[in-house]
Amino acid sequence: MNIIQDFIPASNGNRPGYALSPTYITIHETANTSAGADAAMHARYVKNPTTAVSWHFTVDDGQTIYQHLPLNENGWHAGDGGSGTGNRQSIGIEICVNRDGDFQQAMRNAAQLTRQLMDQFQVPLDRVVAHQHWSGKRCPANIINAGGIETFRTLIPSSSTIPVEENNAPAPTPPPSNGSGNQTTGSIVTYLNSIGVDSSFDNRARLARQNGIQNYTGTAAQNTRLLALLRDGQESSGSTPTPSPAPPPSSGSGNQTTGSIVTYLNSIGEDSSFQNRARLAVQYGITNYRGTSEQNTQLLSLLRDRDHASNRPPAGGGNQTTGSIVTYLNSIGVDSSYDNRERLARENGISNYTGTAAQNTQLLQLLRSGGPTKPNTRPKPRQGEGIVNYLNRIGVDSSYSNRSRLAAQYGIRNYRGTAAQNWELLNRVSR
Repeated sequence: MNIIQDFIPASNGNRPGYALSPTYITIHETANTSAGADAAMHARYVKNPTTAVSWHFTVDDGQTIYQHLPLNENGWHAGDGGSGTGNRQSIGIEICVNRDGDFQQAMRNAAQLTRQLMDQFQVPLDRVVAHQHWSGKRCPANIINAGGIETFRTLIPSSSTIPVEENNAPAPTPPPSNGSGNQTTGSIVTYLNSIGVDSSFDNRARLARQNGIQNYTGTAAQNTRLLALLRDGQESSGSTPTPSPAPPPSSGSGNQTTGSIVTYLNSIGEDSSFQNRARLAVQYGITNYRGTSEQNTQLLSLLRDRDHASNRPPAGGGNQTTGSIVTYLNSIGVDSSYDNRERLARENGISNYTGTAAQNTQLLQLLRSGGPTKPNTRPKPRQGEGIVNYLNRIGVDSSYSNRSRLAAQYGIRNYRGTAAQNWELLNRVSR
């Protein structure tokens, strides 16, 4: 196994940044049984700016553990308040329970990680505790049902060493994209050497990650793809761009057939560098832009939609020029979260919504034109109905983690799932 450090951005609200000197290790379960809800998925989820909770590690049945926070910073995972011992003195470990995974193996992996942390911080076995220890919440539910935290403690080995991969360290200087280097070779090693960049496996693996190539093992297919991405100018700079205004594409112009964002921007006379694409991505609502193929396709679609939309007269209220469904919903005062967009998509006849650029564009057009369903038409709660039953009835995730996120979104601070907070959340969500 290895640990990938994929930290929550420092600007996120769920990265509080208080100093942590760990004296406890807290074991959680994700409570997300959906297929595919593995460690990588939760690593993406916890970096979302709207996520209210945070923890240090996510572990599944695979060979990669994701670390979301430095071990000298606290997270919001224990449910015992802003100054509680669980939140301020413990390392949080989430174990995945996705139905297409092996939970027993995930527990064993988590136990290995726990031993390594125990040794690193001199945490005694009796201070490896369940989430329930801090807030009373029945978590980790499967472990509790199987006999409690002692069941997990028996899995902890006598020693463990899991290598850590520092994914947040400054990346090596990326290769330039403006036609320099050996443009005829089919070898990624030869190409990197020709532009004076480290061609070692470790650096190629870093470049692959930055450019959206998962599980890089140096296969011929992966090397060919990486070479094409670097030559096309899709390399990541390894730094977070500063959002600043970027000019929109000129109306009705540009290459309308290419699938390359670089080619399209060049065709309308725009700067196609990574830095400018990152600025455009921020402007059009794409977070954590790294120049991946998926992000570039989304950005291309948004710019083209903006290009065409600028020639259409407004059909109603809100921002009528944006190509972003999130920006549009925010402009008309409607919840722009993924859950609400999924609900709106379902109500407007878009099935199997996953948030693709094409689906978002279709949903945006339907809402602007006053499609089958007007936004923000949630039903009122039934008499005696609680927040969990209400969310289940309208097809929204009712887990504690999602309620925490909703609470933060609706202005309820320090959500711990109390009766008063749940009542207030129900009132706000159903308005």
